[in-house]
Amino acid sequence: MRQKMKATGSDALAFGQPICGAALLAAWERGIAEPPPVLTLLRAGYPGLTEEEAAALPLTWRDRALALLHQLSFGPVFLAVAPCESCSARLEFTLSAELLAASLQAAAAEGVLADGEVTARLRLANTRDLSDAAAAPDLEMARLRLLARCVEAVDRAGRVVALPQALHAAALDRLDAMHDAAEIAARLLCPACGVSQTVHLDIAGFLWAEVRHAARRLLDEVHELAWAYGWSESAILAMSAARRQAYLERVRG
Repeated sequence: MRQKMKATGSDALAFGQPICGAALLAAWERGIAEPPPVLTLLRAGYPGLTEEEAAALPLTWRDRALALLHQLSFGPVFLAVAPCESCSARLEFTLSAELLAASLQAAAAEGVLADGEVTARLRLANTRDLSDAAAAPDLEMARLRLLARCVEAVDRAGRVVALPQALHAAALDRLDAMHDAAEIAARLLCPACGVSQTVHLDIAGFLWAEVRHAARRLLDEVHELAWAYGWSESAILAMSAARRQAYLERVRG
């Protein structure tokens, strides 16, 4: 099963494929060995994407690709759980992968500010930018690192120049607003205590949790069938999920 991406971006994102079988185990193994797993997930679902291309995707493109990859691999709905911040009750909620993708597509990936002779072009951060910012010693330094990486100032002749001091504060505020708009959030009401809270969804983290769970389940199935029939891992993984399940039902009686 393959699904065409409707968002503009790298040609390698034109098609996604579900993470399953041998590809699922390979992604799980690579993700454990080379955290964070977001680039591993992207390359597993979009094999034509190079690591450099994956790392350079704007956050909205990246997370939209991951949301559609979840839809292909694990179904159209995110089943999520969060603790109530007030009473610690377990809050269960669902989010549509398709609606998440549409919301991300609507978020602005670029912005422009002008000051006299200089125009500042802003873009959303990508995975490499976030990794660099995360290594900063404090929040303010992280914001400045994103400013340096995600804002380019040019004069009327199109030459790259230093960002005028007069635009620093406005550029930081605009970047903050662009990244806030690119976040996925859900407003939840706790049925136990009646307190509402906002929960932010980390699509990459959620998809990675699904991949880990599915990989462990698949390993259990391979172990069970190999033990029962003496088949190799590659032979078992080459089967469709339906055929593996049919054999498992016979093994289990």
